[in-house]
Amino acid sequence: MRIYCDMNIYNRCFDDQSQLRIRLETGAIEGIFELAESGALELAWSFMLDYENSLNLQEDRKEWAELLSRLCIHTIVPSTGILALARSIIKSAGITPRDALHVACAETGRCDYFVTCDDDLVRTVRTGRRAPKLRVIAINPVEFIRRQGESRG
Repeated sequence: MRIYCDMNIYNRCFDDQSQLRIRLETGAIEGIFELAESGALELAWSFMLDYENSLNLQEDRKEWAELLSRLCIHTIVPSTGILALARSIIKSAGITPRDALHVACAETGRCDYFVTCDDDLVRTVRTGRRAPKLRVIAINPVEFIRRQGESRG
């Protein structure tokens, strides 16, 4: 199983942990990284993640994402196919160019899941999946971990 996480996944542990939702998502994200370390799933990193991480002015967050990127087995490089798919996603789903590029990276990188904490993005990708036919499933980290627990018994 191949997973693509957007940048908010890599930075979630730095958010205000006094909020229950953020604590739950942080725990689920830690679970995803543990599954990657154990080899139970494969993570994909992309040029978009590199780009967004390079923009981070907070060095601790930037270094943390760089460390976690080492868990990623697959690297997605820019291509005309990714750009074309991103344009199609923008037209059909109306999401931002950056988000569309992340989704296109996940799809082109043959990922099974696109994991994000952005509920609107999950909803938009799920409902807009008909326009460009996407195989990748957009999902929140808590829901992803719950599904993994159910499938493993």
